[in-house]
Amino acid sequence: MWTSRSTRSWAQLWLQAGLLVTALVLLQVVAERTNRRFDLTPTRGLSLSPVTEKVVKEIDEPLSVTAFFRRGQREPIAALLKRLQTANPHVRFGLFDLDRYPDRARSLGVTQYGQAAVEYRGRRAVVGVLPEEELAGGILRVLRGKGRRLLFTTGHGERTPGGAPDGFGRLTSDLQAESYEPDGLALLDGPVPTDADLVIVAGPKHDFLPPELDALADYAKEGGGILLLLEPGPLPNLSRFLASMGIRLGDDFVVDKERKLVGTDGLAAIVELFKRGNPITDPAASQIESGVVLPSARTVDVADAVPGVHAESIARTADTAWAMADPARARRGEEPSAAAHDVAGSASVMVMAEVGQAQEGRGRGRVVVVGDADFASDAYLDLLGNRDLAMNAIAWVAREDALAGLRPKKIPEILRPLSPLVLTQPQARGLLVGFTVVEPALVLATGLLVIGLRRRRG
Repeated sequence: MWTSRSTRSWAQLWLQAGLLVTALVLLQVVAERTNRRFDLTPTRGLSLSPVTEKVVKEIDEPLSVTAFFRRGQREPIAALLKRLQTANPHVRFGLFDLDRYPDRARSLGVTQYGQAAVEYRGRRAVVGVLPEEELAGGILRVLRGKGRRLLFTTGHGERTPGGAPDGFGRLTSDLQAESYEPDGLALLDGPVPTDADLVIVAGPKHDFLPPELDALADYAKEGGGILLLLEPGPLPNLSRFLASMGIRLGDDFVVDKERKLVGTDGLAAIVELFKRGNPITDPAASQIESGVVLPSARTVDVADAVPGVHAESIARTADTAWAMADPARARRGEEPSAAAHDVAGSASVMVMAEVGQAQEGRGRGRVVVVGDADFASDAYLDLLGNRDLAMNAIAWVAREDALAGLRPKKIPEILRPLSPLVLTQPQARGLLVGFTVVEPALVLATGLLVIGLRRRRG
């Protein structure tokens, strides 16, 4: 009887152990087949960005990534490549120590640590693996078979691609990482090249001549894309050019004394009202929710309907903003006033438009107008959603929908003239009172209490 009971106990123990092992094996199989990841990091640093995910989804044939690393720096590259493979099984990758396999690297055109050869349908691109957007740009280049040609207009005091805080060096670098090929464009030299994917007018200080605007108009009618970033200031010819498309360029300066960034004089406009369902501010599953900062903005709005043009305002300031009729008064720090013909309330600062008839292989021309250029400069690009807004606008104008979406947040690399903390006027006053009155008062009260207790104890 005793032996029988002992046998049953051991049998139950082995059966329970077997069931436990079987359950664990089944759980592992299910986990490997489902490939579900949960990224709980604040910046989602362990997940692909929405832009990269859209690029990877376009891969429908085997794509090979051969990456070369420096000894001791393998893991970050391996982790990124595994995420790509998880997102699309067509992605295959190999990892090699450059010091151990220099001949293999040279045969693929790789010359530096951290580079990879991306191959697809007989096409090859050599790009950096990190940061993520460089690798995504390389994948896009082999998918498309070529880069995107981007032209910056020159000759009107426009912002330069680099060299100063108000330049566009960081934006240009980001565009190059995403397979854009930037170059200059002098409109007086002739028409816009037919192979240009988009033209950027980056904060001109001087007006365009009529022949230059005619060249831009012809380019748009032929299905080209134009992005205009326009600071406050008189640009009568450019204003008439936009008016021909039903877009009104205001001769004003937008200020918001109630919602401002710490350390500023209140001139910066905080934009948090975006039109839903459009591909720039609200691309699929990638809505810009953090708002954007326009340090020196003018109004841009849709005026009248024009045949052959579909234009819509897609970004507005809060109701606390003012459009000051005289930009000089705004820069001097004067208070807005209805008596001075300043307009209170939400103001449109960004318009997107499609113009002309659809062209074979290109579609209708695309135009985006933003009433500020500073927001995309080196000094402000990393604030709130500025980078996403600039890159999404360029992606839409260039007809590269896969590049519209949120991107990984970058660590600031330069000193900026303001803090990214946005406060309303009551919040700013509350902080001021808290730090200058309440906190010292509490310290004083605590000191008096301690002194009183010591005296009572003798």
